[in-house]
Amino acid sequence: MINPNPFVAKRIQNLKKKMVEKNLDTVIIARPENVFYFSNFNPIINSHPAYVIVSLKKEDCLLVHCIRNDHACKEGSLENVQLYGKWGANVALAMDPIEAMRVLLGSEPLRLGLEGNYASISWVSKLQSLLTLTSVTDVTDDIAMLKIVKDEYEIDCMRKAAELVDCGVGTAIEALRGGAHEALACTEGQYAMRKMWHNKFQEYEVAGFGSSESAQIDSCVVWSMANERIAYGCDCPQAYIPVAGDLVLPMSWARIGGYAVENERAVMVGEVDELRRRAYASMLKARSNVFEILRPGTTFEALYTTAMTAFEEAGFSSILPGRCGHGMGLSTHEFPSLAKGNKIALAPGMVFTVEPGLMTKDWGGVRHSDTVLVTENGYELLTKYENGEIVIVK
Repeated sequence: MINPNPFVAKRIQNLKKKMVEKNLDTVIIARPENVFYFSNFNPIINSHPAYVIVSLKKEDCLLVHCIRNDHACKEGSLENVQLYGKWGANVALAMDPIEAMRVLLGSEPLRLGLEGNYASISWVSKLQSLLTLTSVTDVTDDIAMLKIVKDEYEIDCMRKAAELVDCGVGTAIEALRGGAHEALACTEGQYAMRKMWHNKFQEYEVAGFGSSESAQIDSCVVWSMANERIAYGCDCPQAYIPVAGDLVLPMSWARIGGYAVENERAVMVGEVDELRRRAYASMLKARSNVFEILRPGTTFEALYTTAMTAFEEAGFSSILPGRCGHGMGLSTHEFPSLAKGNKIALAPGMVFTVEPGLMTKDWGGVRHSDTVLVTENGYELLTKYENGEIVIVK
């Protein structure tokens, strides 16, 4: 297992360089995924939020509720763990986290950076009332750009997560071949993923990032939809047994050490009609178009445009998707999107999905989704399950 600590330290140094560029002296990180990125600590449930405070003038710290102290000290990468609230014998700076920030940061004027797409109005107002702020700057986009290229630790985690999703989707497809309904096939897929985790990766958490109301202890999930329900995008599987002529789409997400990977595979059941077969063939052609130009220097927009060309040539111009892939990492739909207008050029270390697909409530949808890593000369498929034409014989 790779030691995450030096990578976390490097991420904080990169953030500090950006702070100098933007004339900031302090940044408070609050979004759970970003707290993890800069601390390697995931409380799993965020009923008591954790924060990372990065400063050019004071020691960086991880601020957590007293109940999270032992967890943060053992698993986090920041040695300076500060506390708020009350739990047991742990000594806190204050009961309230912003009061604790005031103790840590003092009354000195601050040029503060916050995640504008996450911070609530009431939270920012309280910060302004308790801290001496000369300016407040949104650093959402800056953090997204810092996260866009993955480091060695992140890539290692994602390679392992890819093994889990390959297992989940593959097991679900084999269960469907054996006559299982979709819900049972997905249960079998999730069970197989859990067993693989127990056998190969148990030194890593498979937890996700919970909310204030719930925890995500297990991120090994498989779901599936058939025909018109494919247009839902994401929904619970039903006790439906696919029949000849159907399109079925098993999908899987999994995390290792916080980092997520995705696998989706469109399946034709027996003989499908001409429209569905043409859509399936155009999906494979769109993917081929993307992989032909997927290398450093190509823009995300170019990947999208070449995929859409295949769909337009096959007669599907009226139902083109808005994107044909998205970033992967600490979020299952991370910045950036493979979409029109995205002029960012690919660079080694970027990880995203390639999933040009079609969806409509009229006849269903087709989509293979692979998670890929941009390399020095091209790309590496992290997900390796069969990615050509997949048919279940009925």
